[in-house]
Amino acid sequence: MAQEFNFKLDIGLALRTFLYSQFLDTPPYPTKSFSDQVIIVTGSNVGLGFEAARHFYRLNCAKLILAVRTISKGETAKEDIVRSVRHRSDGAEAIDVWPLDLSSTESTLAFADRVKKELPRVDAVVENAGINNQSWVVSEGFEQTIQVNVVNTLLLGMSVLPKLRETKRQFPDSSPHLEIVSSEAHHFTSFKEVNARDIYATLNDEKSSDMLARYPVSKLIGILFIRELVLRLQEHDRSSTVTASPVTITLVNPGLCMSDLDRNVILAGRILMYIVRLLLGRSTEVGSRTLVYGACAGPDSHGAFMSDGKNQEVEKWIYSDLGKKAQSKVFEQTMKVLEARRPGIGVEVGLSA
Repeated sequence: MAQEFNFKLDIGLALRTFLYSQFLDTPPYPTKSFSDQVIIVTGSNVGLGFEAARHFYRLNCAKLILAVRTISKGETAKEDIVRSVRHRSDGAEAIDVWPLDLSSTESTLAFADRVKKELPRVDAVVENAGINNQSWVVSEGFEQTIQVNVVNTLLLGMSVLPKLRETKRQFPDSSPHLEIVSSEAHHFTSFKEVNARDIYATLNDEKSSDMLARYPVSKLIGILFIRELVLRLQEHDRSSTVTASPVTITLVNPGLCMSDLDRNVILAGRILMYIVRLLLGRSTEVGSRTLVYGACAGPDSHGAFMSDGKNQEVEKWIYSDLGKKAQSKVFEQTMKVLEARRPGIGVEVGLSA
């Protein structure tokens, strides 16, 4: 494989930033009201998504959608949230549980269409659901980590973006947000697959796959895509005399938390990560605070990577000319995959035809 993109990682800086965040920069307990807002949280029956959903309900959102693979688990999560938030008694009406399986394109698009048809407004979509597979599993012809963390996560985000824009038009005082939960793990991959003529064909080739690097790669692709999407939408909006983005799109890093993200990792890896999380991790509740901040961030966070409720730089090579070229390549090839799954999706979100 020709090495047009041979990026040097600053591992030392990434580790220092990580350790400072984990031990010295705890995000404050959220207090901002989400009154009148409709909030969607994916992967919200456990872990970070569950705790973030609890915060949104506690902070008085008008409607909370728990988007989960298994409805019964979502209902259990709903009951727990309602029990724990004592100043509200409207959980039955305020919290709905909707099915969403990001390994299925049909489920992803059905969920997005339901959002458009049934919700009068959408103020924040928090895309938290994700997986960390180290074994080779294929969904619809795509390696499952890429299918879930990249393709259908972005497909869902792009599919609901028009609804978020519509919310801003209908409710001018609103500040709609699309939030992609990301990871500092993106600092730790050189992303060799970007050198391939067809990035996704290479990612879907079991023989050449590096599954230990797959999760960081999936998060890096998401960062590159969202950064380029924001740039292109800004260019389109400027040509349409729109002075500010109607939707704030954020990338949020919750930090290393106690979670069940490693449930699909091999036994030795699960044991190792349990020990690492025990020694270095923050609680799931503390990590979930970052998701809340990402859903109410100011316009200066549009297209930004956020940690601990504040904007933070991504890996340094991404800012270089070669990094920008790689970012554009990732965006173009990802858009081809998304267009195959939802034809016309680029035009729907405001990109030029």
